[in-house]
Amino acid sequence: MKKNNPIFHSIIIVVFLLSSIISAQSSLNIPRNIQRAYEKGTRSYDGKPGLNYWINRSDYTIKAELIPQTRTINGHAWITFYNNSPDSLNTFVFRLYQDIMKKGSPRDFSINPNDLTDGVNIDTLIINSNGVDFKSKSYRVLRTGTNLIISNFPSKVPPKGFAKIEIQWSVVIPKETRIRMGAYDSQTFFVAYWYPQVAVYDDIDGWDRQEYTGATEFYNDFGNFDVELTVPGDNLVWATGVLQNAKDILHPNIFEKYQQAHSSDEIVRIVTSADIKNKTVTNGREKNTWHFKAESVPDFSFGTSNKYLWDGSSIEVDYKTVTGRRVFVDACYEEGIKFQDEVALFARLSIDLLSNEWPGIPYPYPKMTVFNGEQKFGGGMETPMMCNNGTYPNRAGQIGVTIHEIAHTYMPFYMGINERKYAFMDEGWATFLTFDLVKRMEPQGDELTQTISVLSNTMGNDYMIPVITPSFSSKTNGSGLLFYQQPAIAYLILRDFLGEETFRKALHEYMNLWNSKHPIPYDFFFTFDRIAGEDLSWFWKPWFFETGFPDLAIEKVTTDKNPNVIIKKVGSYPVPIDLKISYSDGSEETIHKPASVWKNGESTYQLKINSNKEYKKIELISVLGPDVNKQNNIFEKK
Repeated sequence: MKKNNPIFHSIIIVVFLLSSIISAQSSLNIPRNIQRAYEKGTRSYDGKPGLNYWINRSDYTIKAELIPQTRTINGHAWITFYNNSPDSLNTFVFRLYQDIMKKGSPRDFSINPNDLTDGVNIDTLIINSNGVDFKSKSYRVLRTGTNLIISNFPSKVPPKGFAKIEIQWSVVIPKETRIRMGAYDSQTFFVAYWYPQVAVYDDIDGWDRQEYTGATEFYNDFGNFDVELTVPGDNLVWATGVLQNAKDILHPNIFEKYQQAHSSDEIVRIVTSADIKNKTVTNGREKNTWHFKAESVPDFSFGTSNKYLWDGSSIEVDYKTVTGRRVFVDACYEEGIKFQDEVALFARLSIDLLSNEWPGIPYPYPKMTVFNGEQKFGGGMETPMMCNNGTYPNRAGQIGVTIHEIAHTYMPFYMGINERKYAFMDEGWATFLTFDLVKRMEPQGDELTQTISVLSNTMGNDYMIPVITPSFSSKTNGSGLLFYQQPAIAYLILRDFLGEETFRKALHEYMNLWNSKHPIPYDFFFTFDRIAGEDLSWFWKPWFFETGFPDLAIEKVTTDKNPNVIIKKVGSYPVPIDLKISYSDGSEETIHKPASVWKNGESTYQLKINSNKEYKKIELISVLGPDVNKQNNIFEKK
């Protein structure tokens, strides 16, 4: 591009002025390291990626073998790291996540002493044909927490260049302290965070050196994975990506059902207890190597077992277009556990609702597996195209965990979110989507009412710090509420006052602009500001940047037949008004006003009841908004 082009200069000036105006309109605090991204043009104040935005990637070819007897994985990886940044890099940061089990590593909680190891054992590490000397005096090799940092390495990676990395390693899978993964019995494993990863180098912080200590989660670049996994011959393997050699490994009868499931709208019982008993599941070899490929995903995990049942189905997710693209949806689980034979159905319905209602973007990957590994405890953990879920004593709970973990496909994976820094950007959305969809599948599954009650009891306490606080630094009793429930309720209230049409348009704009990148909260805030056509700082600030509490009160009620009710905003959080009127004839009426009635800083709102009937009681109720003080919510006519 010619540097002396006057039209180009004019465009740059206009863009700069528009960005400055939008920035001036927002009163949100923007930290200095994030301000520099706007100055460099990698991000813009209208919420769009900047003209100079970039993101790195790493492609992985991995060959690994699981030795069940010792719970050991021996792996060999070839990695191509693409440096799309404008910087020349001679420092490399690798993630060794299973170093969390290393003796002396910092952790957010204690672990079973039987799971203490020497961490990830690295046999070989080569960068651009240069072997890494861990005792070198000409460059520095530092292994701290879960990071391996190599500084001033003699081989630099130039801007727009790449590095070829080769690494051989082994790692022991924990048995007792199963943090999101582990050994469930002698042949059943869910294996995640198991291979050395190139850390993220981004436009905000450079190399991400924040260590993994257990409570907060992950942050990865996107890449292609070509993975071969060798396991005992009678084990099945489920993994991120598409299985390449199913016909070679599966017994012909199982392969036929596997193929049938890929085009079936009904649940196909691919592997039954009879198949396992008759040893007609795989090809009968002593070992099998399962080959998977995945494109443009931020991580890779797998599960394996020789006793799990396997159900599968598929669903069309692009029926609003003409592509007819189908997603393979399967579930694997131990026989005899309640509700597990319905999980494939739950997963299929989840993908349907997520694709076509909220968020309303077609599921972006070719498959989804629900591995129900943890039989003793609840909860679940997401990885791309995979989730590792616990079991629940009730159907609503099993549906909820299935939806929640599959919803993470969008946030963080599709969007590339930094979970370790901004947990609310993915956990809050997964919780929001679970609210919406659970009751569609199970009428008894009302998580919203309970969440509002919990927040009403906790907001305003000293451990409820601002949601925007980097998640890795939040060690309070309220961390879970700050990551999950508070942002989810905020998103519900936001949708309520924007209206579904504007909210959906803004959400889709944000997701379409930022998928396969690394958005931060300001990208989300500014995108919604732009689509809404107004500065929403009046809402963002209290809900995400400040401490305080929500509290509405009935301050005054006139006593005529059409009374005026004066509602006072006692707390700092803007919440909707839901006023319930009980009449003397036994009838009831509820009046709803969105949280936007407080947007101009008003401290009171006057609401007129247009009814000729005599009222008996007027009460503020919590439908979407928490309320920390219920004592000032009722007015009874005497």
